[in-house]
Amino acid sequence: MKTMQRLIDREHADRGMTLVELLVAMGILTFIFVVFMGAVTVMTKDTARVAAVGDAGDATRRVFQRFDKQVRYANAINLAGMGTAGTAYYVEYRVTPKVPGGDATCYQWRYVPGKGQLQQREWLDVSSPAVSDWLVVAKDVRNSLGVSGQYPFVVHRSDSTYISQRLDVVLDVGPGGIDDTRVGAELDATFVARNTNRSTQTNLDANADGVSDTPVCTEGIGRP
Repeated sequence: MKTMQRLIDREHADRGMTLVELLVAMGILTFIFVVFMGAVTVMTKDTARVAAVGDAGDATRRVFQRFDKQVRYANAINLAGMGTAGTAYYVEYRVTPKVPGGDATCYQWRYVPGKGQLQQREWLDVSSPAVSDWLVVAKDVRNSLGVSGQYPFVVHRSDSTYISQRLDVVLDVGPGGIDDTRVGAELDATFVARNTNRSTQTNLDANADGVSDTPVCTEGIGRP
């Protein structure tokens, strides 16, 4: 009898799962999978957001450091404005030579909204200069040139209140396009050109058109 009972029990065990049991197991497994994938998706989005914010912060720091190092030694800053093609916003300044009798260095910056890039190039202030290629200093720049408060460069001329020319740099960097609500990094800083004064050649704008009457560094170079 015991042998017969064991055979019966083994026969029942070999029958496997019923269809209802299989459906229940699949349902539980699907639920666990959905919960797991949801957690992975959220974690991936959070990681991407943190990385994007970190990249934006690094870019704004690079921009700040470059302007801080260069503008303080500038002896003339052109009034900022659009380029001839009307697709980028520019500013240039000339930096005092590092050694007496040396050549001054010209720096030109531009913001290209169509690419969301802040770029810089440089050359020595000599006849027939060798101009460097454009260097992308910041990507995913979201400034809107349709809003005056988001102009990336604003130059303040020397006057009776402020002895030196000043350059405001405003940047909104982060993933997405203009007016995107996602978190990024912002830069709003004023840099003082200590070697400028009211007699600096780029300080004069007699017709008040927002363009320096006698700009520096742009002859033969322009604002393409």
